[in-house]
Amino acid sequence: MADAVFNWYKNGGTAEPGTTRSETTLQAKKHLSSMGWVFWYAQKNGRQELRYQSPQGKVYYTLKAACKGYIDETSGAEGGGGMAVAVAVAADLEPKKPLKRKSLTQENPAFPKSLPFKSLQPPKRGKKVRKQENQAKPRVIKRASIRIREDLVPNSSRRNPRTVLSWLIDNNAVSILGKVYYRNKAGNPLMRGRITRTGIQCDCCFRVFALTAFEAHAGSTNHRPAANIILDDGSGRSLSDCQRQVHDSMMTIPTSAKKDDSNPHGSDDVCSACCDGGELICCDRCPSAFHVNCVGLKEVPDGDWFCPSCCCGICCIGTVSDDDNFLACQQCECKFHIGCLKLKESNELAGKNNWFCSHSCENIFSGLRNLTGKPILVGNNLTWTLLKSKASSNGDGYTDCPDGLDSCAENHSKLNIALDVMHECFEPSKDSYTGRDLVEAVIFSQGSKLKRLNFKGFYIAVLEENDDLVSVATVRVHGDIVAEMSLVATRFSHRRRGMCRALVDELEKNLAKLGVQKLILPAVPAAVDTWVNGFGFSHMTGDERSKLLQYTLLDFQGSIMCQKPLKTEL
Repeated sequence: MADAVFNWYKNGGTAEPGTTRSETTLQAKKHLSSMGWVFWYAQKNGRQELRYQSPQGKVYYTLKAACKGYIDETSGAEGGGGMAVAVAVAADLEPKKPLKRKSLTQENPAFPKSLPFKSLQPPKRGKKVRKQENQAKPRVIKRASIRIREDLVPNSSRRNPRTVLSWLIDNNAVSILGKVYYRNKAGNPLMRGRITRTGIQCDCCFRVFALTAFEAHAGSTNHRPAANIILDDGSGRSLSDCQRQVHDSMMTIPTSAKKDDSNPHGSDDVCSACCDGGELICCDRCPSAFHVNCVGLKEVPDGDWFCPSCCCGICCIGTVSDDDNFLACQQCECKFHIGCLKLKESNELAGKNNWFCSHSCENIFSGLRNLTGKPILVGNNLTWTLLKSKASSNGDGYTDCPDGLDSCAENHSKLNIALDVMHECFEPSKDSYTGRDLVEAVIFSQGSKLKRLNFKGFYIAVLEENDDLVSVATVRVHGDIVAEMSLVATRFSHRRRGMCRALVDELEKNLAKLGVQKLILPAVPAAVDTWVNGFGFSHMTGDERSKLLQYTLLDFQGSIMCQKPLKTEL
C-alpha cells in the first residue's frame, strides 16, 4: 500500500487506470494510518478541515503535503538506519473506530525515580493508545459521581428503624406482630413476644427489646438471639433461618441478569487514576488504561508498558523472568516477585508461601479478620461492628463461613441494611461502563477484572443504636501506608447526634492499632469544611496523591481528596 502514497503525491490524486480518485485517496490514507499517522479535524473559519499528524508530531494541512512528509521521513529513516515503525491494523476512516496505534519515538521516556514502574525488555511493538478524537459524535465517558440527597425521602421511610427485624418484614420473611418465643437449650420456651420493627415486644411486660436485650430478658447467656428466637407459627423456623431464606432468594440471580465487566476492546475506556476518558495508554498486563500525564510520563514509552499496580512493589519492575513469578498480597493487593520478597523479608516469611508482601500486611489482614463481626460497645446502647461480605464472587452462597451459617446470614442481612442507609443518603451512582450500582458493589465487596471496579478489599463499619443501624462507612486498607474511607453516611433521623463522630473515631482508633499511617477520603464539596474543621482532615496535594499511584483508589467526579495522619500504636 506504500505505492498508493507515492502515486498520490506523484499524480496529485489522479486515479490510476481502473480505479477512482476516491479509491486512490482512501488507499493512501489507510497506509498512513497503518504507519501510525493520526487524522483529526480542526475548526477554521466555521469549517472543519482535516489535519494529518505524523508519528513524530508534525502536522500537515493537505494530503499531498502529508504524502510528501511521509516520503521524506521514510527516506530519512532508511538512510540513517533508523528503527522500524510498528504497524497497526489499518483503521476504517469512517468515524466509528477510535482505536489507533501510536508510533514509537527514538528515545525512551525518562521515568521519574518516584514512580514505581519501568521496563527492562527491548521494544516489541507500538504502545496501544485509545482515542476518541476521530469520531463525528464521540461516546461520552463520564466519571462516576456521588451526590448527597437533597430531597428527603418520604417521612415514613425516615422514621422506620433499620434493624434486622425491619429488614425481614420488608422482605416478607416475617410478619409484623407475628408471635415468637425464645427457646432454651432443651427447646422449651423461656419468653414469648411479638415482632415489631424496633424489636420484640414482650408478652409479660409489653416492653420492646432489641434482639440481644430480649435474650437477656429471657434469662439466657447464649449470645445467639437470632438462632434461638423461634417463630410461633408451627414452622419451627428461627430468625436465622428467615435471614438465610432471604439471602438464598437474593443469591439466585439468573446468569443473564448479571453484569458483564469485560471490555470488548480488551482495555478500559477511562483512566484508572482520574476516571476520565480521552487518549489513554493501555497496560500490557491488565485491562487498565491511563492518561500519560496521570502516571508521570511525557510520552508513550517504547515496547511493553506496565501500570504501577502491575509492577513489583519492591523492585518496581513489571517484567517477569523465566525463573521468577508474581504473587499478589492478600491485604494491599500489590504484586511482588517471589525473588524480591525472599530478599526483602526473612526466609521464614518467604517459605510460608503466604501471599503477604510484608509482616505489616500480614498483621493488618489478621487484625481485620479478628475484628470482623464482633460488636464493640462505644457508648450508651451504641455498638460498632466491622463487616465483610462472605459470599463467593460467583454467587454460590456461603463458601467462606468460618463462624457458621447463622453468622453469615446475619452478616448478609446487616450489609443489606447498610446498603439501604447508603441509598437513603446518596443519589444512585452507576458506573457508566458496566451499569452496576457502585455503592452496592462496594458494600458487597464485588470483584472485577478492571482494577478501578475491583472492590474485594472493602470492609463495612456500622454503628447501631439498640440494633437500629444509624451510620455506615466503607473502608479499604492498602497495607500500613494508607486506608481509604470512600463512603460515609448517617441516617437523616440520627444526624447532629454525634453518630458519625462515634463511627469514624472508632474506625480511626482500630486502624491506628493496626499500624495504618494515613486515612484518606473523597469528600463532596459541600462536606469538605466539615471533614477539615470537624474531623481533622486536610486537602491532599497532587504530589501527595502521585505517591499513591500503585494503589487503586475509589474516587468520584467533583470530589476533593482529603487526608488525615493516624497516630499509630505500633
